[in-house]
This record gives sequence, structure tokens and C-alpha cells, in this order.
Amino acid sequence: MSLVSESSGRRSSSHRNLRMIRNLSRACAGSLDVGTSFIPSFSAAASEGMKLTADDDNWAENTTVITGTTSEHSYSGLAERALVAPVGRVVARRCSRIFWLFSASIISFIAVISPSLMVALPIILYQIGFGWPEVLCGADCQGLMLNLAVKTMLLLGALWAMYFRHASADMPRLFFHRAALAFLALFILFAFWLFYSVRILFEKESSCNVIIGFALSLLDAMLYLHYITVIVLELRALRPEFIVSVVRDPDGESRTFSLGLMSIQEAAVHVLRMYYSTFPSYNPYMDKSFNGGVSQPAGGFKMYDIEGLGNECTITEVNARAIMEAAAKRRVGGHNERYHEIIEWERRVQKRKYRLISTTEEAFASVQSVTANNQNKIFGEPMEALGAAQAVFSAIARPLNKYLKLTRQQPRHTADQVVAHLARCLSLRFTAATFLQRFFSSRFPFPEHVSETKWSIVCNVQASAGIRHGTVFVLRCHEHDDDAGVQLLCSLHSFPFFNLTEQQSLTSKFALKITPESNV
Repeated sequence: MSLVSESSGRRSSSHRNLRMIRNLSRACAGSLDVGTSFIPSFSAAASEGMKLTADDDNWAENTTVITGTTSEHSYSGLAERALVAPVGRVVARRCSRIFWLFSASIISFIAVISPSLMVALPIILYQIGFGWPEVLCGADCQGLMLNLAVKTMLLLGALWAMYFRHASADMPRLFFHRAALAFLALFILFAFWLFYSVRILFEKESSCNVIIGFALSLLDAMLYLHYITVIVLELRALRPEFIVSVVRDPDGESRTFSLGLMSIQEAAVHVLRMYYSTFPSYNPYMDKSFNGGVSQPAGGFKMYDIEGLGNECTITEVNARAIMEAAAKRRVGGHNERYHEIIEWERRVQKRKYRLISTTEEAFASVQSVTANNQNKIFGEPMEALGAAQAVFSAIARPLNKYLKLTRQQPRHTADQVVAHLARCLSLRFTAATFLQRFFSSRFPFPEHVSETKWSIVCNVQASAGIRHGTVFVLRCHEHDDDAGVQLLCSLHSFPFFNLTEQQSLTSKFALKITPESNV
């Protein structure tokens, strides 16, 4: 991830209104033309996807602009927001990641090898002949050696389970807690080696129990530090402390999750994991279909320079607000047409869905599995799963294609993928409902190759800061797939303090209330 800010594609009308108000308030500034501030910026290159915005003065000289107005001094609320591509991975960030992996490996290696090296160094010096006294190891010393070997293996396994795993994300800021624990490990190793040099090497200690006890103390310190690392990096994030509300722009899909104590960049990684696992897939073709089918006001508001003031022509804030309110009222129209359009679309989807279900069930019923019991009752030659899948696909291709075309899922399901999925279902003897779940699900099929996804964090504070009540940040996707231009608005709220009291039940005894009118 990287801290990059960029615009998105088509968004809600409220964002467009705010941007046009800012443009109107800065009208006719400098040497610009009168109508320059009233014309929304339009780029054909930006409308095609995520492109870099050009700062050249002639960036749109060959651009064809189609508007609903007839004057260059006209205003229309149909503004498009262009996406700005994020800055690519810089060499410094890649080098910092390599440096961190290298330094973590070196620290782990020194932590594992130091206790054994402390025990073996006096023996090596005695064998070489540096005047070191002979080191004798009795029965109690051998027990300490066994304890040293077991703790070394435990430390090695703990380091492997904690650190030697695939990284989940490339964070934009320093991971403060992990860096602090790494410096603490370096300090402990430096302190033990310093005391070892002064008290063991310089004084030529010959007691094996003292040497092994010193090495065991270092191992205990490393194990305790690993326990603290597990608590700080893992257990603190498991206890729910905050509620995060995630809203996806532009379709407004929302989910709510719980988070523990962590930094903003860690929370962003957790939100992205939950987004890819729980959110329904975003279909940009469906969004464009509904936006394109609704009739929108063709004309805007024409502003004429009647008095010939030229560049001195300005518009007051009150007039700008009145123009925006009138434009908003004009855009309210068309809701009835949109309602009938969505109802008609849902009716067509249900009709084609059940037609596809009926056709698929008939096709699956026509395929008979060859077993040892009914091998003599088979009509026709036996086929492999792929051949049977191709035969079934030819029968359901037309209704399936119509359904995928209506729901705008054709780019997500190719013919080869459908045949492969059909062959798998037939070979495993699945039903037609299991086969069709792939197309009726709100999530698209997962890609065959998992690659890197590019997101950025937009926040008022540093990404390494801890989350707290009221923290708000935005995650923006910079991929060129279906999530291109998708933004996730994340709002965090802490859990309230639950004040629980105990009350005794007063409904254990009852009495009959009899009146003269009661029937007993």
C-alpha cells in the first residue's frame, strides 16, 4: 500500500455538487475566460480508466466533448471525476523491505546460536591452547546441557512459527511495535555478550555450571521476549475493542466488523481481508447499465455575458447556491422511470433464471452415470466427463448466455471455464443446483492466480498511529480489474462500557384476581 490520493470515477451527485460549488466560487480568476470555471473538466483518456492526468495546456485540444448545453458559458451538473493513477513502487520501499527481512533473519540467527556458542567457546579456546583451564562437565552439567538443547529447539520452533511466514501486506509506515521488539532483542543480546566477555572470557571461568547457567539465562530471556511478542503482536488484536463500519463506494454496500487494538495500517489490512472474504463482488458493468439507462436532464443553465464585462464577470455565492439548488431539484425527476426500469429488470432476471434452472435440470437428468450395477443398461457409448460436459453445455448455452448477458456477468465466465466447471460437477455427481450456484452467487469466481493488489490509505493522521474512537480513513483501489476506482470508507467506534446489574425475579408467585363478573 502507499499513501496516494486520487480522484475516482462517477460518484454520487452530492460530491459533484460540492466540486461545482468550489469551481463557481473561483470563477474568472486570473486571465481565464468567463466560461472556463463553469465547464467541468473532461478527459477522454480519463474516462477509459485509470490514467495519469496531464498538466500540459494542450491536454484536451483533440478531445470531443458532448454536453447537453449549447453555449460555452453553460453550466451542467453532469461532471465526471477522473482517476489519478498511484505512484508506482519506489526503489526505497523495496530496499527497506529487503533490509527488514535481512535484519530479522540475522537477529533470529544470533538469538538461536548465541547460547550454544557461549557454551562451546571455552571448550574451543581450551582445545586451541590459549591458556584456558580445562572445563569439566559432571552429571549435573550434563542435565543443564540437555535443558539447553531443549530450550534452543523450543526457541527455534517459536521463531519459525511467529516470523517465518508469508507477509500479508506491504505497509506504508514503520511497524512500531515490531521494530521496538527487534531493538529490545538486540539490546538483550548485546548486554549478555558484554557481561559474558567481562565475566567469562576475561576472567577465564572454568566452572561448566556457571557457563551453562549464563547461556540458559540468555535463552530464558529470549523465550520471555517471544512471549511478549506474541501478546503485543497477536493477542492484543484478537480481543474486540472497536467496531468498524465499512461502506463501499460507489454502490454503497456496507458491512460491520470488530477490531482489536492495532494501528491504522494494520486495521486497513484487516479490513481488506474482510472485504475480499465477505463483501459481494462489485460489478461495474451493472452499475454503468443502470446509470446509462436512466434519463438524465440534458440541459443545464446557460450564462450569457450580456453587459460585455468579459473577465470581470463574477458570480456571487448566493447565486451559485441558488443555481446548485435548482440543478438538484431538476435531477430529482426521473425516479419513477428508474423504479419501473429496476422492476422490469428484476422480472426479466427471475424469468431467465428459472428458465435456466429448468433447462439445466433437464440436461443433468439426461446424463446417466456409468457404474458397475447399470453398465449393461446404458444406452449409447460411454463418454468421459469432458465429453459429457460439452454435450450438456450445448444444451444450456443459450439460456445461460442470456442470463449472464442480462446480469452483466459475461466477462467473468468464459466458455472454457463453464465447461471445466461442468465437467467437475458431472464427475463428482453434483446436482444442477450445485452447478448453477457459481452463476447465482453474489461473488464472482476467485482468480486462478493470486497476485498483488494495489491499495492506498487516505487519513488525516499517520498510518502508524493507533486506532481510536472516531478514527476515519479511506482505502482506495488502484487495480485495473472490476475493483478499479473502488473506495472503502472505514469509520471506527469503540464499544461502550457495559454496566451490568443483577435484579431478582418478581414473577415467581401469582394470585388470582376474582371479580363478580369472572367465570370460575
